[in-house]
Amino acid sequence: MAQKGSPGFSRHKWVVVVWTFLPWMFLSIGLHFFHSIFGTFFLYHACCLLPIIIWRRRSWSQHLIVPPLRQILAIAALGAGFGLFTFTAYHLVGNFILEKQHALTAMEIRGFRPWMLLPLSVYFVTINPIVEELFWRGVVLNDLTEGDHKILTWPYVWTNVSFAAWHLLLVRLFVNPWLVPGAVMIVASVGFLLSWLYRRTGSVILPMLWHGLVFDLAVVVLLWLIVKG
Repeated sequence: MAQKGSPGFSRHKWVVVVWTFLPWMFLSIGLHFFHSIFGTFFLYHACCLLPIIIWRRRSWSQHLIVPPLRQILAIAALGAGFGLFTFTAYHLVGNFILEKQHALTAMEIRGFRPWMLLPLSVYFVTINPIVEELFWRGVVLNDLTEGDHKILTWPYVWTNVSFAAWHLLLVRLFVNPWLVPGAVMIVASVGFLLSWLYRRTGSVILPMLWHGLVFDLAVVVLLWLIVKG
């Protein structure tokens, strides 16, 4: 067992591991105590993730590498295609996957109004992927691996399983209960893909773009369909 402060498992690594549990607390407070969508985002992003992103900025600051234009355009095209796929899938099997009325009620209880749809959508495909990638990949993955790039080591598993696990708090508000475990597993798979992209390219901006323009955009499409469909 590594001694405290040793290279094997230093004090700041323990801090990072403990920090990965905090989204559960902050999101639960926002969703179930304040009953506020905006409050939940504020607590999660500003109060939970941002402090350690700033504290550990040296972990990710050298990875702010802008991808080539062809990659950006390819991600944008993929995002549009995946959004169209999501739109089509919703109309084919949406009733089997989503609990529409349950989702609308859960959102209304937390202060959602139709006018919020556009600003929430913009926020979700811009700020959310930036903050999440800087935390989960830029801080957690970097600080736990320290140069070990093997995808099936415990730091990769811990980063992406803990990234997926807290989504349970949100997924269960929208998805049929029997599909919730599968939805969380999909989120974990997305996390592994984003981690692989990050390590493959050395750019934290690339997983941000994938996160926002492909995966979060698909969620936004579903949100519009639930509210307006």
